[in-house]
Amino acid sequence: MRPELTTRQVRDGIWQITDMDKNRAYLVCGQERAVLVDTMEGIGDLRGCVEGLTDLPVTVALTHHHHDHVGGAYQWDEVLMSATDDGFWEAEAADHRVVLPQLQERFGLDATDACPGCYPVVQGSRPAVRHVAEGDVLDLGGRRIEVVELPGHTLGSVGYLVQPDGLLLSGDAVTPVMTLFYADSTDIDGWEATLRKMQGLDFGTFMTGHHDREFARGDLASWVELAEFSKMDRGMHWVNDSLSYLRGQLHVMSPLDMDPDSEDFRGLIEREKPREHHGRRRRRSAEE
Repeated sequence: MRPELTTRQVRDGIWQITDMDKNRAYLVCGQERAVLVDTMEGIGDLRGCVEGLTDLPVTVALTHHHHDHVGGAYQWDEVLMSATDDGFWEAEAADHRVVLPQLQERFGLDATDACPGCYPVVQGSRPAVRHVAEGDVLDLGGRRIEVVELPGHTLGSVGYLVQPDGLLLSGDAVTPVMTLFYADSTDIDGWEATLRKMQGLDFGTFMTGHHDREFARGDLASWVELAEFSKMDRGMHWVNDSLSYLRGQLHVMSPLDMDPDSEDFRGLIEREKPREHHGRRRRRSAEE
């Protein structure tokens, strides 16, 4: 079967687009232009989907460099992202090539060479990049999108604040299973500083790169609590199912019987902590 994309209108002129692995992108339309925030894994014809929703010129804006956010970007000539998160394209394409056959097998998808346009990372070309930074504004006509730097998940992660809607499209800056195990993630203190920054921003709700629902700005308090909990918790060893080189220390604040896919779950994975070596105790001799 061909990989399918589904759409859901979350505001007048704003759509959430979801791929088969539940990665999400957001199309925001103004009177003159549109912005597509993130492009998911790169399974399915994202450009065709977007052009079916609007005939406005579309700018693609990425929250961060990970393969499950940049895959569909290969269908466009240019994208926006932070300078800090630029430069990872080859590594992310390599990870995509590992994940893609896993997804094809899981969902029974057509082979890559049998589905033209379905797999842009391996069928298309890398887009040019134009850098954005804190305070940049994209004027769509009747709507504006402000760039907000949200380091944590990656050092160069950004969010896109849609006004006057008061909606923050935050990528993976805050998620129920927060992931800080990448080489370019901040530590927990750095992420907590971003949470407190977010608490001071002018928005009512935020939407993530992997969840269907909206979260309220007031929900950020539970993630601040998670950050404090994780700094004290011993945690447990964790390995990524799809990319086994990704490892970390998992901290679970929620009840252990709660579904990790629940929006109410609160867990965090940080980089592996070095093991403590106490040394071998010298055996006392009988004469001592």
